[in-house]
Amino acid sequence: MAEVAVIFEQQLDTYTTHEAGVLVRPSKDQSASQLKAEIERAMTATDRTKIRYGVETDDTSHAWLVLRENALADLAGAVAAVGEAFESGGVIGRVVAVVYPFTWSHRRVYWIYQPRIQGYTPFAPAEGNRDQERDHPLEVRMESAIRRNLPTSRDITNWYPIWGMPV
Repeated sequence: MAEVAVIFEQQLDTYTTHEAGVLVRPSKDQSASQLKAEIERAMTATDRTKIRYGVETDDTSHAWLVLRENALADLAGAVAAVGEAFESGGVIGRVVAVVYPFTWSHRRVYWIYQPRIQGYTPFAPAEGNRDQERDHPLEVRMESAIRRNLPTSRDITNWYPIWGMPV
């Protein structure tokens, strides 16, 4: 993601929101508060003091590690450091997605990295977020515009929305 920051901003008029979210599913029989504590332990057990983050849980008992940095390259670096911390803490296998929100043409659009497919997929809620509808034509244009510079999945069955994100 760090390598495409210039392309997003200068060629695609797409700007970081200065946040990224790492979505983590709980282990079997793990409560949301236990998962949140596990993530906090993984982050504090390693030397990640320079990473600005918070941990939130959603209504499905999944946890979100929300990272905040001033530049997209810094966010990508923070995500890489989190990956190392999660590897050491035994959390890495439960990472569902890493979400990078952007602003494009006064709208919020997202790039979602899915470890399962080792690629990025676009997500564009319909304008006004009408009843959780997606703007599929925009998602197709997003993928087409960046596929040479970012490992994307062209298989639209892998493209799924994540509603109610804290980023």
